[in-house]
Amino acid sequence: MLEERIAQLRQAGFCADLPMPALAALATLAGPIQRPAGTLIQLEGDTPEAMYVVARGRVKIARIGLGGREQVLNVIGPGGHFNTVPMFDGGPCPANAEALTDVTLLALPRDALLEAVERYPSIALALLRDFTGRLRHLVNLVDDLALHSVQGRLAGLLLEQAEAAERGAAPPPLTQAEMAARLGTVREMIGRALKVFESQGLIRLDRGMITLLDRAGLAAQRET
Repeated sequence: MLEERIAQLRQAGFCADLPMPALAALATLAGPIQRPAGTLIQLEGDTPEAMYVVARGRVKIARIGLGGREQVLNVIGPGGHFNTVPMFDGGPCPANAEALTDVTLLALPRDALLEAVERYPSIALALLRDFTGRLRHLVNLVDDLALHSVQGRLAGLLLEQAEAAERGAAPPPLTQAEMAARLGTVREMIGRALKVFESQGLIRLDRGMITLLDRAGLAAQRET
């Protein structure tokens, strides 16, 4: 059991280079949790109980506006983790976390995690490096929302999805509503942008399936 948890934690980016004593300490306190697709794992504003490492499946991290519109901040797969910030600042959970698929999580309880961080400074340094990467991701997200059009953001998302498929990490196809939530807009705007891309010969739409025809053209749209 401990060896299995060590192997699962080793997938996590911040754990990849941890010395074995530090990794074993985290594995000892990690408790496995299984949740079916569609489960809300936590809500924004909840009192934080643990940091979670995704061992299997995919988890959506999102905020909901007053009007009910969703903004997806991240989609986390195996090796990713979430609810890390409140472990250290003591504040509430900063976003909703929903299981997009059946998931297996490793829960690292806050008090035990902080004790492990104090005992093994290598964990603190690893998490700090990870925090910088997440900060860059959020800065890029703000840049996309503030400085790029819906068509530009959509072109980037389509290219990212295609590149992931080529790496053998193809995510499930996104609905127009899911694209809108990822890109900070509404479904109607996504539908219009897709029609524009189709009219320009950049993509082909066929019963909800999107085929990229001109990647260079989409890359140019991404900069708009």
